[in-house]
Amino acid sequence: MTATFLLLTLFLPALPDAGRAGEQASFFPQIDGWKMTGSPARYTPENLFEYVDGAADAFLQFDFEELLTANYANANKVEVTVDIYHHRDAVRAFGMYTQERPPGSTPIRVGVEGNAGPDHLEFVKGPYYVKLAAAGGKPAPFLRPFAEAVADKLAGSKQPPPVLRCFPSKGKRPRAEKLSARNFLGHAFLHDAAVVPYEIDGARFRLFALQGKDQADVRDMIQRYRALAKLPAAESKSEGTVVLKDPLNGEVVLQWSGRWLWGAVDQPLPKCNALLAELGRNLLGAMK
Repeated sequence: MTATFLLLTLFLPALPDAGRAGEQASFFPQIDGWKMTGSPARYTPENLFEYVDGAADAFLQFDFEELLTANYANANKVEVTVDIYHHRDAVRAFGMYTQERPPGSTPIRVGVEGNAGPDHLEFVKGPYYVKLAAAGGKPAPFLRPFAEAVADKLAGSKQPPPVLRCFPSKGKRPRAEKLSARNFLGHAFLHDAAVVPYEIDGARFRLFALQGKDQADVRDMIQRYRALAKLPAAESKSEGTVVLKDPLNGEVVLQWSGRWLWGAVDQPLPKCNALLAELGRNLLGAMK
């Protein structure tokens, strides 16, 4: 092997992995009248901040695994960016979507659901949270067929997380539910929560449900919450109810049974009692 060949080997850029590039491109459809400009780019948890600096931590909270992003352009040089965020599972993808969805916005039927503004559209399907944006800030009605074509490429369920069906309908604020994978109510020991805001007879509060890994995990969350609220330790039971004062959130009502912990926050008593009972029945009946 000559010295010249060694130098070329050291300093020439590595050729792209054709198989990997083809796999990435397979997520992006061909759209009549549009062409992809360049190859898709890929980001991981280690470098996501390079693309969404300031928002990366929010995605990582929902077990973000990979982002694929591609740009399209048409003959009039209108540009569209398509970002496909892949999360660990469908619940976490939907959770990230709910964090950015405007409360009460009008849903569109793409994937599980989507929402849109004049120049952007977001939707979720299975473990994928997808964001489309048109450059220039002008109205972009063509984003809807774009989104539908991308959704057809993606595998995964078109149904929202089943836990959301367990929340009572009376007083529920429309399209305002959120999912939280970690640090629910600001506490590291509370995880995998669904929370829905309510308003009944002028009283506003939130109902929530957390799924523990097992019964022991739920009892650990209860005991740690009691300690935070400076309540004496109690005998670990498979089910129960407690009202405590959270230093960050005020009065919190907690109920639990088996792998489920549910409750209410934001000065909820007594308006929430009937709804809490209904939520508990629904969780234990439908989510076994």
